[in-house]
Amino acid sequence: MTPKTQTPTRKSRGPTSRSLGVKLITILVLIVLMAVPVMFISFISFDRSSRADEVTREVSQTYGGEQRLIGPLLAIPYRETLASGVLREGDFVISPETGEATFDDMTVEEKSRSLYKVPVYAAEGRLSGRFTPLSEIDPGSSVELDFDQARIVFGMADVTGLQSDVILETRSGSLTFEPFVAAPRFSASSIRPPRDASLMIETARDGRSDIFYDHLETGGMTWLSVPAGAAFQDQDLSVSVRLTFTGAQSFALTPYAKSTEFRVGSDWPHPGFEGRFPPSEREIGDEGFSASWSVPYLRRGLPDQGRAMDMGALTSGSAGTMQVNFVSPLNPYQTVNRALKYAVLFIGLVFLAYFLMETLLGTRVHPAQYLLIGVAQAVFYLLLLAFAEHIGFTLAFALSATATVALTAGYAGAVFGRSMIARSSLVFASVYGLLFVLMRIQDFALMVGALISFIAIAATLYLTRNMDWYGDGA
Repeated sequence: MTPKTQTPTRKSRGPTSRSLGVKLITILVLIVLMAVPVMFISFISFDRSSRADEVTREVSQTYGGEQRLIGPLLAIPYRETLASGVLREGDFVISPETGEATFDDMTVEEKSRSLYKVPVYAAEGRLSGRFTPLSEIDPGSSVELDFDQARIVFGMADVTGLQSDVILETRSGSLTFEPFVAAPRFSASSIRPPRDASLMIETARDGRSDIFYDHLETGGMTWLSVPAGAAFQDQDLSVSVRLTFTGAQSFALTPYAKSTEFRVGSDWPHPGFEGRFPPSEREIGDEGFSASWSVPYLRRGLPDQGRAMDMGALTSGSAGTMQVNFVSPLNPYQTVNRALKYAVLFIGLVFLAYFLMETLLGTRVHPAQYLLIGVAQAVFYLLLLAFAEHIGFTLAFALSATATVALTAGYAGAVFGRSMIARSSLVFASVYGLLFVLMRIQDFALMVGALISFIAIAATLYLTRNMDWYGDGA
């Protein structure tokens, strides 16, 4: 008889005696499930961020909020009869030829409420403007101007921040601003529109024609005014607005003149510049910052005079601003929320590291152990949020990452042997180091994250190229 020949089989080692493919799929499912605790931590972060915004609004209501200034401008009542016979009355708005605003000594103090701090500033400065003689104004043959009722107007976002009266200084002396009532001032008109109306139509009454009322757009602004007077019709009208006020978080100025210069200086070392017009010069140091803007007529992109409806982009502020923000370095929520967006990716990298150690070292790791590791990674983000509210993002990240790396590396040493503690510590520290880098390079975060993912998958393919995925010993 011919002896039976036995087909030689390979000796399986550790986890390769089972289906590693099924194990890997299980791990991938666990990675997806880890999005659930991360999602709840995101809810906590957004809730804390909303609370911080609420506190900021409460403090702002006390100190004046985000201030924005417009002016001085010249507003002259006009009356125009349209071809259809409809009468239009309103304000004819004129910008200064040149304007200069200076706020060189703004002081900033953080006001605390509970855990939250809001930068509040105190400012004192001037806004000047030089107008052309009123007698040279030519609104068109169909428009009638009432020069006797001309007024210098000035707009401010929140007058609750005023610390004293707003003063207009002219060659003839000083005048105190008063609330501006946007209403026709021609004696022939008896109908008065609401103060907040920017354009209103009154239907015919008692045989009178329809009347259009065209007024300054509020744009969230409070308008103040002083009478310009007929005495300025034959000479240049040079004025200066002097005011002292407080505000919170940001300060902005709308380019109110044909050519506007704007200078700001403060003792706050963390400014941020926004608005349509960036500063032409800036200096930032530990002792504070200074910045200056220059917006010429063509860059402003608005006419220098016109009916209120034609100048709405200027008076409402939609034409753009020159803005400086007083940024709080201890506001961590935006950065923490960005870190949470990458949570599943980095939890997956830690799972992948454990899986490679399991398959290469031949030590079996139960899915429940992977779940515990994932929970530890999720708690990292909770620690990060809790610490960042008190000590800032950078130090909070260092403490939270150190604790999490020590925990996961120590657990790896318990599962795979003490010799793996140092190696796994290096691997996990690299993972959290990459996460910190992503938080600091916002513009390249997507590219770096994509490269990290590709390199991780490429390393896994290389290290598992000879694995027995079916677990049949082949």
